[in-house]
Amino acid sequence: MSLTAARRATLAALADSLLPHGGALEPGAADVDVAGQLDSYLDRCAPGTRRTVNLMLTAFNLSSIASRHARPFRLLGAPAREAYVLGCEKSKIRQRRETLIALKALILMFYCSDDRIKPLIGYDGQPYKKVEHDPGVVELKVEQPDQGFFETADVVVVGSGAGGAVAAKELAEAGLKVIVLEEGEHFDRRDFTGPPPERLRRFYRGNGLTFTIGVPTISLPIGRGVGGSTLINSGTCFRPPDFVMEAWGMDTAEFEPLFADVEATLNVEPVAGDIMGANGEVMDRGRRELGYSGGPIRRNARGCHGSGVCAFGCPLDAKLGMHVTYLPLAARAGARIVSGCRVDGLVIENGRAAGVTGSIVDPESGAVHRDARFEVRAPRVVLAAGAVYTPALLQRQRLANSSHQVGRNLRIHPGCGVLGIFDEDLYAWKGVMQSYYVDEKLQDGILVEATYPPPGVGYSAGGVGGKGSDLKDVLARYRQTAAAGLIISDTGTGRIRATPGGGLLITYNLHPDDLRKMLEGIRLTAEIYLAAGAIEVHTQLPGMPAVRKREELDWITEGRWTAADLKLSAYHPMGTCRLGKGPESSVVDQYGRAHDLPGLVIADASMLPGSTYVNPQITIMALAARNARRLAAEMS
Repeated sequence: MSLTAARRATLAALADSLLPHGGALEPGAADVDVAGQLDSYLDRCAPGTRRTVNLMLTAFNLSSIASRHARPFRLLGAPAREAYVLGCEKSKIRQRRETLIALKALILMFYCSDDRIKPLIGYDGQPYKKVEHDPGVVELKVEQPDQGFFETADVVVVGSGAGGAVAAKELAEAGLKVIVLEEGEHFDRRDFTGPPPERLRRFYRGNGLTFTIGVPTISLPIGRGVGGSTLINSGTCFRPPDFVMEAWGMDTAEFEPLFADVEATLNVEPVAGDIMGANGEVMDRGRRELGYSGGPIRRNARGCHGSGVCAFGCPLDAKLGMHVTYLPLAARAGARIVSGCRVDGLVIENGRAAGVTGSIVDPESGAVHRDARFEVRAPRVVLAAGAVYTPALLQRQRLANSSHQVGRNLRIHPGCGVLGIFDEDLYAWKGVMQSYYVDEKLQDGILVEATYPPPGVGYSAGGVGGKGSDLKDVLARYRQTAAAGLIISDTGTGRIRATPGGGLLITYNLHPDDLRKMLEGIRLTAEIYLAAGAIEVHTQLPGMPAVRKREELDWITEGRWTAADLKLSAYHPMGTCRLGKGPESSVVDQYGRAHDLPGLVIADASMLPGSTYVNPQITIMALAARNARRLAAEMS
């Protein structure tokens, strides 16, 4: 087992304090052995994940020594533990509160995923519509070497997500010899099964525990596999607003056919009513009552049955990620896709990018095969490892950075969740996971999206503080809840730094203006839910009671909240190798070509010059297609 006796006792004590036996939902955390399940799970996780959880448990256990209780948490009696947890939820000591939030999220995920609990909260894991036609598995040939190799190509593409897959397809169809290198494993729909914790472990970097360091700490999940984060994103496909494109100096008419091509390939359409589900219907009802702007979200899907697990891999391949669209098209045109390849350096010859080197890794565990090195030589290198890993790779060799902007200008679209409780059964997890939006305040940088992952995960989890019985009361009413997430177009920026030993540090502090936007977004979402008939709305602001009437909305925006009070997550890292006109302020030009390093093209979210205001998937893909077409023309 991964946990020491003291840490396991701490975990068991905390789980029992949050989810005691009895109450509105009788089984407690101890009844389903949450501590044992999590301990066993950690055995299968990466070493970094185990270290993080161990550190959190140790810190939480010892933190109570400095309180009036003056003893380690695991040694406190049940009443003292409950009192300490209540105090942590409202504590001005940010580390106490954030450690509790993170551990609480893990405990709830395992508790709600247990087969003994799921029927009690009404979760059967079945899609909204009955599946009458099995579309079959989309075939994609992926090589998975177990020893080192040397190859040559016209173009080597690093990364197979929204940017890399599109670039590979465009370049291969232009007749170029293309090799795509991906660190993660190749998954298909047969792999997208099992409880959320197991899917987090397999499909996410760091087993889902990637986060930013700053005030507050922000969860930043990133996909790891052939297809990148398109394996586990929501599938939302907004075009960037015209005012964003104009601010970037881009011609919307030039991009119209690029967007149209991407949307045609991905079958982008609004969510249909027969798979919308109650979570979207509630938001529709509220925004219509208020006369606000919004509608069904446009998504890259075909044959969707509303399984509600988009963030954990689509079990029908209905969500059209890169592994079932652009990568098969690239392979059909002759591109080779190779998994288990961790690129750690660029080959530089005569001042030009001339290939990449790296190590063969076990795709599932990430362990490096001893002495298994590879090298791919190519006169053009396309970096598409994402806004976190592309700048880190360049930093390690001090490349393409005369502007000193590599790794800077990180935008992440910080967001938080709001939970509405109604007096009717909704089963809001049935239907499309992210189904409906309200963009009434989009130009102010606020976008609301109806988002309900499986119970116990993400925005639907931990929205209620207070005694264990309070949390049990909400869990017992899970079927009556609706959940929404905010996207805030951030004013502030963060930074990516490569660290010794192959690690990296992601720093980000919430800007005061973004705190204001977040509170306004929470208020807007609460207003929508009340207009839709919610009997109470939980804001996740520490110590704030549930909102039950419109007169109470002022509590949200007029309270003395700080950035440290917010429970945030983010899903859209971008901007860390931004494009621009010259090397004095940008890393690449408008076609992704590095100002300082001939032969290098960047084709991922790192090249975005600022916030997209909306989910950036379509923007990344259109820019990648544009970059690749220009590169192919140059090489013809």
